[in-house]
Amino acid sequence: MTNRKTLTILTSLVLLVPALFVSGCTEELSAEEIAEQMQEKEANIQDYSYTMQMTSHYGNQTQESETQILRKNPDKMKTITIKPEEEAGAIVVSDGEFIWAYNPKTNTVTKMEMPETLTQGETDYVGIISDLLNETDISLLGMEEIDGRPAYLLETSLKDEEEGFRFTDGMKLWVDKETWMPLRYEMYDSGGDLMMELEIRDLEINTGIPESEFVFEVPERATVKTVDLDSFELPEEITLEEARESAGFEILVPEYLPEGYAFNYSMVSNESLTVPEEQTLETVILRYENEKGDIISFSETAYEKEVLEFPEAAITNYGENVTINGRDGKYLAFGDMKILKWEIGNIDMILTASLEKEEMLKIAESISEA
Repeated sequence: MTNRKTLTILTSLVLLVPALFVSGCTEELSAEEIAEQMQEKEANIQDYSYTMQMTSHYGNQTQESETQILRKNPDKMKTITIKPEEEAGAIVVSDGEFIWAYNPKTNTVTKMEMPETLTQGETDYVGIISDLLNETDISLLGMEEIDGRPAYLLETSLKDEEEGFRFTDGMKLWVDKETWMPLRYEMYDSGGDLMMELEIRDLEINTGIPESEFVFEVPERATVKTVDLDSFELPEEITLEEARESAGFEILVPEYLPEGYAFNYSMVSNESLTVPEEQTLETVILRYENEKGDIISFSETAYEKEVLEFPEAAITNYGENVTINGRDGKYLAFGDMKILKWEIGNIDMILTASLEKEEMLKIAESISEA
């Protein structure tokens, strides 16, 4: 499974209504039978709401979050952040025409017209679960109760058809016997260590959520930024020489790479959905890959530090303190994915790979300021 597909599946699991088994039946079904049941059950779902509690494990530390979610088919959704406290009150609303994202900390609103390419067929649970079924092996472990509700306990494992980095190697899902909603899932890395837990509470289905829940009112004195998602495109893949000609700062490259890795491509971008137009931000991505498909990725971002302020990332709050050529840095392990962050001059450096900590530090220390 590609990294992109895996992340899409994991992100979308919280929105699923998977009819994985016929009511009362405890034997495993074929993928075709499961797909038929999913489509049959989905037709009866008009709206649903729940509270999502998520725990992410970063090495020996954890991060907890809690979010209220409301959805009304076909294209209305609302999420309200409850935890962590520093993000409480953040709201994202899709009213069918626009997506509104409110950050109470900065009292700013990002307004985005829903892209024409984003259709219900591309985001509903049927297509997502179909990918999950095609890319994983699923087995039924038995029945357990979650929050007093009987649920099927399922286990998924990735098929060994593709080599390269895997964000996750398997999941456990608890599917409500009555509503066919996932009540809980756990995600594990290749070593069998728990990476993420997600539990759904206060689940309600077809309660007739009013349209007024999806009408967003701009808070008083809030700054509104309008973004055209249809015109926002990923930068093209170019050579290192082309990136050096395009970038407005000196690109830094590692002198050391583990055996077998070679440069693949680079990307240069000075666009951002979160930074005001009058402020300067430019990012260069360098990607290296070996024959197995393992990836080393560098992100180099140059900006005016005295002007721009970004939210604290998980790596800043939960990462381990490290030193790189005398500079302070942060190291974070999230399953098989390892992240290293430090600064060189006015450039923020982020190294991402599935290597051991010692190799990550060795690569980082081979990069020097020009």
